[in-house]
Amino acid sequence: MCEVFDLRMVIMKAKDGMKALLGFPLFCRSGVLRCGLFWLTAFRTLVVVRQISRTRIRVCLVAAMLLSAFSCTPVLAGVVLDLTTAGSSGYIGSAYFEQVAPQSTGSGVIGPFVRLSTNAGISQGYNTDARPLEYDQNNSPQFTRSLLLDDVPTVDNVGTLYREFLLDINQNGTDEGRYLSLDAMQVYLADSGDLTGYPALGTPIYDLDAGGDNWIWLDYRLNRGSGTGDMLAYIPDSLFNESYGSYVYLYSRFGENYANNAGFEEWAVRTGESLPEIPAPGAVVLGGIGVCLVGWLRRWEIA
Repeated sequence: MCEVFDLRMVIMKAKDGMKALLGFPLFCRSGVLRCGLFWLTAFRTLVVVRQISRTRIRVCLVAAMLLSAFSCTPVLAGVVLDLTTAGSSGYIGSAYFEQVAPQSTGSGVIGPFVRLSTNAGISQGYNTDARPLEYDQNNSPQFTRSLLLDDVPTVDNVGTLYREFLLDINQNGTDEGRYLSLDAMQVYLADSGDLTGYPALGTPIYDLDAGGDNWIWLDYRLNRGSGTGDMLAYIPDSLFNESYGSYVYLYSRFGENYANNAGFEEWAVRTGESLPEIPAPGAVVLGGIGVCLVGWLRRWEIA
């Protein structure tokens, strides 16, 4: 005898069962994680709920396929680059970011080009010679000014050239307040250094949020103290097409995921010291895979 089911009820029951089993919301931020969790919990739900017949299992599987297709629609997954451990690094898009040991930021060593001076939760702005300033930039031309492409140093990474930018952050240093998020970063090229009216800052060449809602997680206490430098950002030199202009604009926004709470955020370029090669990320990845493989094999030996 054929049974008749309400498909909406099946889907609702499947969702409730999944939440109960894993304690995790079905529609999570990462699209890949969302799909994986859906199929895992759908399978576990069907195994645990033994009261349903084989016919109902087939109906539930059909419902699971429909719901999975919906839950995996293109809500682009965001990348969170965790730089809260010393020496950590990683890519977002084609750019490479690295947490660094304290960097000397004295006169003649760096050239600051934009300082965001606010204790508000969200801090944002860009470098320019234009006045008045649009956002939270420090008004002094010593700290917020135009930046020529020729003044941005190049760094070699196994034959690939990058343009290097130094970020110095400030937070209150408590366990709760030590973290700060870099939520937006865009780089432009233009023909003049006095543009205003974001985002009309010339030709965009790099966007941290390209492909998803990406952000970088920073820890002020790793290099505690103003003026020590906290992160190096490496943007591929190949993106800096001089036909777009000889002036560089860098817009950034902080505090959406971990609020700004003290001091200033400052972008600068290093000028007074030699620039070392950045580590080959491929070697770092292969080394990490090797460590994981050794650990996995040892676990099997113990078992």
